[in-house]
Amino acid sequence: MVAESALRHMTRGLGVSIRRVGRSLFIVEPSVSRSAIAEVPGPGSDPDILVTARRRLEKGGDVPLMVAHDGPDMLSRQAVRTLADLARVTPGFVATGQTSSAMPLLVMRGQRRSINDENRLPLVVYQEEVPLPNQAALSPLYDMASIEILRGPQGTLFGRSTTSGAILLHSARPGDDMPSYVETDVGNYGMNRIEGAIELPARGPWSLRVAGQRTRRDGFIHMASGGRADDAHSDAARAVLRFAPEGRFRSLLTFDMLNADERGSAQILTGVYGGGTARTIENAPYFDCGQGACDVDALLERQRELGRRTSQSGLSPLFRRRFRAVTNISEYGDDDLLLRNIAGWRSTRIVNALDGDATPLAINDLSGRANLRQLTEEFQVQGKLGGTRYIAGVFFLQSVPVGTMLQRSAQFIRPGKPVNNIANYQTFRSAALFGQVTLPLAPTLTADLGLRYTVEKVRGCSLRSADAEPLSRTDCIDTGGSLSAFRSGRVTWTAALTRRRGESSLYLTSRRAFRSGGYNSPTLGGRLAPFQQFGPESFTDIEAGAKGRWAVGSVHGSYSAAIYAGVYRNIQRALFPDSDFDGDGDPGNDPISFYVNISRARVMGMDGELAASVGSHLRATVSFSYVDARYTKVDASALLAPLLGSDPINNRFSYTPRFSGVVDMVREFPLPDNLGRLELGIDYSHVSTIRFAERANDRAGVQPTYGLLGGAIGWKRIAGRPLDLEIWGRNLTNRYYVSAGGTLNPIFTAATIIPGAPRTLGVRMRYAFE
Repeated sequence: MVAESALRHMTRGLGVSIRRVGRSLFIVEPSVSRSAIAEVPGPGSDPDILVTARRRLEKGGDVPLMVAHDGPDMLSRQAVRTLADLARVTPGFVATGQTSSAMPLLVMRGQRRSINDENRLPLVVYQEEVPLPNQAALSPLYDMASIEILRGPQGTLFGRSTTSGAILLHSARPGDDMPSYVETDVGNYGMNRIEGAIELPARGPWSLRVAGQRTRRDGFIHMASGGRADDAHSDAARAVLRFAPEGRFRSLLTFDMLNADERGSAQILTGVYGGGTARTIENAPYFDCGQGACDVDALLERQRELGRRTSQSGLSPLFRRRFRAVTNISEYGDDDLLLRNIAGWRSTRIVNALDGDATPLAINDLSGRANLRQLTEEFQVQGKLGGTRYIAGVFFLQSVPVGTMLQRSAQFIRPGKPVNNIANYQTFRSAALFGQVTLPLAPTLTADLGLRYTVEKVRGCSLRSADAEPLSRTDCIDTGGSLSAFRSGRVTWTAALTRRRGESSLYLTSRRAFRSGGYNSPTLGGRLAPFQQFGPESFTDIEAGAKGRWAVGSVHGSYSAAIYAGVYRNIQRALFPDSDFDGDGDPGNDPISFYVNISRARVMGMDGELAASVGSHLRATVSFSYVDARYTKVDASALLAPLLGSDPINNRFSYTPRFSGVVDMVREFPLPDNLGRLELGIDYSHVSTIRFAERANDRAGVQPTYGLLGGAIGWKRIAGRPLDLEIWGRNLTNRYYVSAGGTLNPIFTAATIIPGAPRTLGVRMRYAFE
């Protein structure tokens, strides 16, 4: 171990910082800042896990909410390469594609995003404290210092108000005691991955870390037309530059890039809605042609012969991504008074194609292009006055189209019903003023009080046409597109009490958060005209929890548990009308889907984790999540009632298993003569029944209870060198399960799903340059 790494290990948890002032000279001094630049949660087994859930570095036990923290050792051992992998070992968190891998879906505590919407998200992913665009949320994870999962509404401190939680990604940074390394993975399905990071020697106040990852893997889904889908083909790189001169100023500049060229998820035909409203005389060629090749009922029979991992899609899936990001965090001050500025630039370019009916027929084929740019700016003032800590600031986000935003929709194509071009050039702005204080009420009792006011505006041009193909917002306006706008303002808050007793704490928290409103597109007509706009939805909860450490003889560990209940108001429900549902005879203003505020629900549940260590070589963790989400009111007009199913009050919250749990065990076996150690890890995740469609009686989109077994055996520090070799496996029993629903709507007749990953095996080797 080099001198600087040794110093950092020896002084961890002492409230000091290490500063290099010469080639072999270091100064150990009290930490001048507990900021994200000074230190991020990193590796190690310190029982006082450090988190940034309140926008400052502090012990997890002091934070009045449930926070799951994963360091690099766990992420590596459980082969966590994306948020979807993280969800596999995190109860109560769902991360998958929604209808395809091109539409990420993140769900927590029963709340999911609206279909095909970039800005109304119940859960936001932050990388280096800047929100990621939704299309970048499932990007590869590499060279991570830590990941934090915050459960419950986040309506005060973070950039976007979210009703279910936030994911905080902390990349490794220069000077944070994470060595340079090179790592390679090979496995079945032609998988090969190479990853590495190099940290250059500091030059005065400058230090630089560069990391990258290259991943290739064949697809899990066979295409009946040839080839495979659901593959992996991505190249990613990151550079982090730190500037920390003498004094109180410091700055961190991060550049990220991702290029991915993949076939994307292919859907599998799993059923047919016999009473689907699409079974009309005009659509007879798709259902009653008398030949198997053009009859969806016959294609379902053929699907059963092909098996559950072969797709009959006539349109080859495509998912091409280009993501670029620049982040700057600049700070001045110390723990008493700290000024922070966080600026972010994000660019996403997506090209995708999807066969929504998973047949050779043009029942629901979609393709599109999206080009978005997101700018964010946040300024904070934080510090302490006596025993009171405070933070206040302003936040601004703007998301604008910078290229073509166009989707081609082929639905029951026939003479008189051609392919439609759907353009949606939408600009979104969010601005907020926020503040929060942590007040000492007694030696062991503190209170948190936070308030935020947010103003959001969305405006744009939309068009649905068989002839026009607008390639810009100007084209959209010039070809007769409809202009719409929606503006709203909301106050959100946080109030919490925390009592510390030794190594344990109890807390009681109440929060309010909201999700943005907006407008439907294109301009609605006929009977649907009154539903052009929809308002924000809100969630107000109360949560009680306990955290701490425990010991019984030689067995010791930690625990955390929380129970919560919340009221979900003005829920934005997505409805899918038939053609000419509005009754005006104009197909140009028929929406594929539209949103209305017609529901109220209550969400309650429990989260918990119990970790135990037996001696120094055996560790076990049991975690679980229980969610009970129910609609309490559905206030739909007689016009909209047929779109909600036969029993709307008993509709289910989709992508929300009632119970999920994970058991994780690690056993170490020291080897003699400084040969290193063997490490055996086993994890088992259990998920109860999941519904991918809300309709209570829809059996096409249901995944019964299932469990996934994973494991790894590794040889750590081979012959005393910083070299690791590991054999790992996921879904070792090759359990077939469905990870996401596809098209599950009677108006398209065909019901489709996306299978989860089969058994995957690999060998990983890692060398660290200590």
